[in-house]
Amino acid sequence: MSRSVLSVLFALDAILLVLLAIGFRFTEPGTPEYAISQVTLGILLLTGVAIAIAARRDLPFLEP
Repeated sequence: MSRSVLSVLFALDAILLVLLAIGFRFTEPGTPEYAISQVTLGILLLTGVAIAIAARRDLPFLEP
């Protein structure tokens, strides 16, 4: 996968993290929305780390 595609994916991931941070302020602890926000945060962080590692190492994953 080219570096520019990984950069776009990383930017989208960062935008989703910002939106989650804004929405997280309005969720109350103990609600299903709070739990979903926490799970989403974990998934987005793992995705961001994986994209950053792939971009740094120039990994050719998802290429035919």
